[in-house]
Amino acid sequence: MLRVTFKSLLARKVRLVLSALAVVLGISFISGTLVLTDTLNNTFDNLFGDVYKNVSVEVRSVNAVDNTSTDDTKRQPLAESLLTRLRGVDGVGNAVGNVSGVAQLVNPKTGKALDLGGAPGLGGNWTGTAPPSAVALTPGSHAPGPGEIVVDAGTAKDAKLRIGESITVLTKGPPKKFTLAGTFTLAGKSSLGGASVTNFDTATAQRLLMEPGQFSSIDLAARPGVSDTALRARVAAALPGGAQAVTGKQVADENASAIEKAISGLSTFLLVFAGIATFVAAFIIINTFTMLIAQRTRELALLRAVGASRRQVRTSVLVEAIVVGFIGATLGLGLGLGLAVLLKGLFSLLGASLPSGSLVFKARTAIVAYLVGIVVTTVAAYIPARKAATVPPVAAMRETFVLPARSLRLRAILGSLLTVIGALILVGGLSVKNGSQSATLVGLGAGLCFIGVATLSPWLSRPITRVIGAPLPRLFGATGRIGRDNAMRNPRRSAATASALMIGLALVSAFGVLGQSIKAGVKSTVEKSVGADFFLAAQGFGAGFSPTVIQSLQGKPGIDVATGLRGDQAKIGGKTVGVLAGDPAALPKVLILKKVDGDLAALATGTILVSQDTATDRGYRVGQSIPVTFPNGVTSLRIAGVYAKSQLAGNYLLATAEFTKHYPGGLDIFGLVRMTDGADRVAVRTEVEAAAKPYPNVEVRDQSELIRQQEKTVDQSLSLIYVLLALAIIIALFGIVNTLALSVIERTREIGLLRAVGMGRRQLRTMVRLEAVVIAAFGAILGVAVGSFFGWALATALKKQDIASFSYPVALIVAIVVVGALLGVLAAIFPARRAAKMDILRAIATT
Repeated sequence: MLRVTFKSLLARKVRLVLSALAVVLGISFISGTLVLTDTLNNTFDNLFGDVYKNVSVEVRSVNAVDNTSTDDTKRQPLAESLLTRLRGVDGVGNAVGNVSGVAQLVNPKTGKALDLGGAPGLGGNWTGTAPPSAVALTPGSHAPGPGEIVVDAGTAKDAKLRIGESITVLTKGPPKKFTLAGTFTLAGKSSLGGASVTNFDTATAQRLLMEPGQFSSIDLAARPGVSDTALRARVAAALPGGAQAVTGKQVADENASAIEKAISGLSTFLLVFAGIATFVAAFIIINTFTMLIAQRTRELALLRAVGASRRQVRTSVLVEAIVVGFIGATLGLGLGLGLAVLLKGLFSLLGASLPSGSLVFKARTAIVAYLVGIVVTTVAAYIPARKAATVPPVAAMRETFVLPARSLRLRAILGSLLTVIGALILVGGLSVKNGSQSATLVGLGAGLCFIGVATLSPWLSRPITRVIGAPLPRLFGATGRIGRDNAMRNPRRSAATASALMIGLALVSAFGVLGQSIKAGVKSTVEKSVGADFFLAAQGFGAGFSPTVIQSLQGKPGIDVATGLRGDQAKIGGKTVGVLAGDPAALPKVLILKKVDGDLAALATGTILVSQDTATDRGYRVGQSIPVTFPNGVTSLRIAGVYAKSQLAGNYLLATAEFTKHYPGGLDIFGLVRMTDGADRVAVRTEVEAAAKPYPNVEVRDQSELIRQQEKTVDQSLSLIYVLLALAIIIALFGIVNTLALSVIERTREIGLLRAVGMGRRQLRTMVRLEAVVIAAFGAILGVAVGSFFGWALATALKKQDIASFSYPVALIVAIVVVGALLGVLAAIFPARRAAKMDILRAIATT
């Protein structure tokens, strides 16, 4: 039987390739994602391991909110006198103080802040090249003195910076010009994972990034013969309260872990789409093997007649599926390596810079690829294999025998039940507050909905395809009628083919509805919750800018309020939450806060404002003091007032003076400017832009521009999602090609007879294309219906959080249906040409 099975596979090479293609694309996405994430993890592990290899012990302040945080700007500074004390600890060979902060370079050629693709601009002090440092100056460079900087070699190369050139640097104060003294490498690497690193002399770094006489951390190198752990114990005994000593390896591990956590999120994101693609591929495999079994009915019956058991026939079909899965997984692994490179390029095009590094291919990737490929094809082929084994040998050898089709009534009932249950679980999951539980329930509900609609689709196939194909006889005559009837002939086959396309287009529709709703929500939130006329923000995700910008606007003619907002994380009630801070007098004006209780104007040092929802959930009342854990410890703050829910204000508001006591960073994340009544808008904007002009990293927008910018951000995110979903749609496209190609083979004699009675080659191609269009349009309509429901459910859930306001993108939905039909035309090109080239006499003679 094995010999017969492999001969059967070799006799149908084209069908084998078509069947394997769906698996190839799904597996390539899975393996590409795993290779990409393994490569990035390995790159950062090696990078941080090398950067901290000379650091025996690092001394830093304790971060009470997150002590594993790798951001030294969120830790309290250390006094310079501590460095002198630590140099006297037994076993310390060398000690250097580190200054850390934000420093963005301005490209001297363009006058704009360097675009780092989402990576940060880091500032620090030059600590020399002796251990514990891991930096080295490149040839022609020298250590920076007053008025000079050195920049990592990677940034200098990308921006084409020249030694001796004057470069503007943006820090927490006014912009300053420095001369480029040289470039350097970090542990032999040209850059720190895509970030720019600018080093000043120590005194300048302290003045610009922190305060004179302060360090962010202190690195120590042990003398020969002293272990890192032994030195850490000695150093710990000499530290004041609030400071801690950790080994360099621990710091390296913390940095790598933080990066791996972020990469894990990226990996999960990509694997979700890989799972979708594989799910779609399963539909194609089921349909393909169902058609192959139908075409080989007589062959399988002959095997049964000469002694093969049902089990042997079933095993034979499953072995074919395993071979298809193995071949698909093998090809997918090869394509996955190329896809990993393409994914890096895709993220770079979308503004997310990823560090370079040689590809890492782990055995785990191959195991997962083969396991998924073989299991998916085997499971998908099981039902067709079982059906093949039930064929009566004698009956099946008749030329007129066809596989019996069961009633669609049971499928209709089961499909309806699964769809309703899935919809209820999905809607219920959206209302669950726990994020992980909500995601699990939403995923389960969506999966059941897809399976339910796919199960129900054969029952819907004939009536819907009849309506879709109704115009075809009038437009194309007999050719159109035959094409429509072919699509209606086998509702199970048409439905299975359309279901694969339905999944991809349903998700496109769902995200389209969700994106449109989020954009409508953004517009509503800005218009109803913000009282500012102009907004200032730094370029780049999560970037801040100097508070001197806002300070220069305060008291200017035509400006009523100009305030900067700052934000970070704290712990309240045992949970990590976000806190926002601003000028107490300005916040109620620029954020349109509605008082519920207390006095919002009483916000000051030692007090806090909370939202109504938070006060209700936690039982807070005005005048109550609550403990708040900041990075530098616990502080008791009195609740001065309660405000109505505000999406922009969040749940906790602090005065800037209170905020700066606990967060030493000193940068604004947002600026809000409100005009005086009757002020000239054009004149005020000119004033604001003039204040921001010296800071190339700051952008000025009015309300309408802010809304458009937020809408653009949503569109960019959707573009990435659409690109990833395109893989599932491509697989579905191959499914239509596969179905039509196998259908043409199955109807060889029928096609020969049509040609014999006068149908031309062009008419035959048109017939196959129209069949494909009807099937694709059916899938598009199903996808739009399911996707619209998903989009509505997601938008409704986000509406409760004031993030979205349901809005239906009619133009996009119409475009999806049209594109679905065009995909049918595209998919029919190969099968239609194959059908038209058939020899008439040979086709008629086929049995």
